[in-house]
Amino acid sequence: MNKTDTEYIEPTTVVTNHARLNSIRAKRIYVYTVEITNADAPDEQLKDTQTRIELFAKAANQSSLVFDGREYAYTAHKLLNWSTVSVHSANAEFAHTAFHVALHLHRTYDTQALFKDQSPKETTGTDDLDQYSRGMEFALDSIIRSAGAYTETLDKQHGDDKATGFSVHWEHRASVRVLRSGVYVAINAHARPITNVKTVADLARAFFRGNPGPAGPAWTRFDANVRGLRVCVGSTYVVLNGLTTRAHRDLRINGSSIDEHYKSTDSLDSAWPCAVIAHTNTPVPLELCKLEPQLLPRISGWQRMKLMAQSVLSSTQRQHMLERAVQHVQKVCAETPGVSDFGITVSSELARVEARVLPRPRISLGSSTFAQLDPHASWTIDRQTLYKAAHIRKWAIAVFCSKQQCPESQLLAFSKQLIKTAHELGLSFDESKPQITYAQTNRVYDTLHTLRDAQFILCVVPSTSVSLYGEIKRVAYTQLGIHTQCVNIRNTKGSRTKLVEALLLKINTKLGGQTTNSFQPSEPTLYIAADVCHTTEIGVSVASFVWSIDSGQTFAGTVVQHPKRQEIIENMDVLVRHALRVHYKHTRVKPVQIVYLRDGVSDSQLGDVRRIELDGLMRGCKLVDSTYEPRVLLMIARKRHCTRFVQQSSNFENCVPGTVVTQMTNHHGFHMVAHHAIHGVSKPTYFLITHNTTQMSEADIHNMSYNLCFAYPIVTRAVTMPAPLYYAHRLSGKGRVQINAPFDMLPYFTVKKNAKAKRAAEEDVHLVPVHHNLADSMYFM
Repeated sequence: MNKTDTEYIEPTTVVTNHARLNSIRAKRIYVYTVEITNADAPDEQLKDTQTRIELFAKAANQSSLVFDGREYAYTAHKLLNWSTVSVHSANAEFAHTAFHVALHLHRTYDTQALFKDQSPKETTGTDDLDQYSRGMEFALDSIIRSAGAYTETLDKQHGDDKATGFSVHWEHRASVRVLRSGVYVAINAHARPITNVKTVADLARAFFRGNPGPAGPAWTRFDANVRGLRVCVGSTYVVLNGLTTRAHRDLRINGSSIDEHYKSTDSLDSAWPCAVIAHTNTPVPLELCKLEPQLLPRISGWQRMKLMAQSVLSSTQRQHMLERAVQHVQKVCAETPGVSDFGITVSSELARVEARVLPRPRISLGSSTFAQLDPHASWTIDRQTLYKAAHIRKWAIAVFCSKQQCPESQLLAFSKQLIKTAHELGLSFDESKPQITYAQTNRVYDTLHTLRDAQFILCVVPSTSVSLYGEIKRVAYTQLGIHTQCVNIRNTKGSRTKLVEALLLKINTKLGGQTTNSFQPSEPTLYIAADVCHTTEIGVSVASFVWSIDSGQTFAGTVVQHPKRQEIIENMDVLVRHALRVHYKHTRVKPVQIVYLRDGVSDSQLGDVRRIELDGLMRGCKLVDSTYEPRVLLMIARKRHCTRFVQQSSNFENCVPGTVVTQMTNHHGFHMVAHHAIHGVSKPTYFLITHNTTQMSEADIHNMSYNLCFAYPIVTRAVTMPAPLYYAHRLSGKGRVQINAPFDMLPYFTVKKNAKAKRAAEEDVHLVPVHHNLADSMYFM
């Protein structure tokens, strides 16, 4: 591998979204379990969160207790004379019910234990910090969160947000984290869509981008958006539970029409459905449901795009916003009743920590040339040949639409541009004019079967239909063993050089080519990556398993069917044995070390990964040779976290690609910003090292991880995670189409309402192996 000595690493300082928790005046935290039960049914716990908070506040009667709204209450002073209290709720649903509120001491924490040395021991345990510290972290987290989130809106607005039905509010939630370098309060910022229209009818117009039309199937998409909305009907506040299936002119309330019942003078659209009030199931016209600013429970696809566009902030804007949020946390800790009793002091400045910038690898292209990397860790392939270009003898185009929608002249012009760009990249096409076949969307197998002699088929599709795409891939993957590449009709129009280059990189990778060569391991290494997709279309979870068949540039993969929602891969020994055999067939070398990268694993599942998956990996090596014991590195990669870093500068610019931070973790691991953010603030990947018997140092592991981020073959820049993890993620998503039934006939698309019938139909659907023609290729790209 490239040089990885620490002398090649440039030190730097970064600012994080954490503020140090300096001290806690209270010596102890007393944790009480809260039981709120119905006086007439003592064994039934009240579950409604808002009512629990209301009843507890009445029972506590100005005491210094801090309630998390769920199960626990916290105080800095031990309660000496608490007895069960009987209270009533103001909620109309529970107006005639008495409730008993009881407290029981659960645990006591010594706060000074938090500020002892938290450096992890040299072990491979799942949690380097003891469970005592974890429990106290949870208690402090609940205490600070009890004051609620800090919300603000920014002066800068992007476009007319009235058209979307919402405005963007930034919600900041503070959470306590016990890390290797100390105790911190992390500020998590989220953009929330808050309603800014007057009625649910206005919200419907924004959702449908105009007049939604009469009641019908189109309104079912809006049904989920109104569930849980709190509205005012007349002078009464109610919660909505969806929409009626019929138009409001066809509905009656006690024999009267909707208009007669509500005696409304407003103009009501009688063709629209009505909203349904929860608990009473009373229909009410959308125009009479008045809205106050509140969080939208759900938004449509185009609204989500608008939310993302409006919530893009520069790193400078975001950092100043976080600084204001820290000031709010300080105010909460000092002034909020109950919370102030703990005497929690938080630093007024965001934490600054040491980081290192890794050296960039040399990216080899064809003809012994090297890519010129720009400051954003990207390069261009314009008029440069690929490291290993495929030779395409025969190809074809399958068009799943009419000639009126996509004329043959348009396809010929597109194919001409495709071949021209391919020659510039080093790909060779023997045929300048491919065979073009038009077909209906329900004739996928017949169409692809007639073109089965082609090396790959370019499939032109009229839309982003999941069922059509899934059926094309299912037939190609499992029945015919043909490489396919789908492209939308609109992308075949005009000159699209960047899109054509992206298509060719995918095609080259599928056919065994190689875009670049970014590194060579110093000793024979097998790279393995795994991920699990809890897909919805087939009712099961799909585990993907990919492995390198050379030095780490080319991979093969397979999928395994799991019971629904099962994350842990149980038959790892069989998968590893197969991977070792395929790797040896291509390299004729037995790997000295195995690097296993795992995605999508939470803290609670780390023990199962080591106990089941890591042990299975060891058994798989023994199945190949009873004396074979390679060195193993197991790393967990995570993207679902809220840690952010920016440079320590006047403008708080994004971190340079290759920045590594080791201090802000509570395990043996590190954060790495490998990529350049297109917009907003870069999100680092968190790597957790749970097992390491290799001879790689910490710097070696950092460099290996960073170099693998340059190996993703369908882009010309560094990506956020090592390429094998992207392969596993893509395969777990594509693997759901490797089934024994037509994709468009799945219960997910055909059985809508009967859940029992849907589950019964899903039992007959199962995954099947990929066709042997594609077995050792990167068909999933």
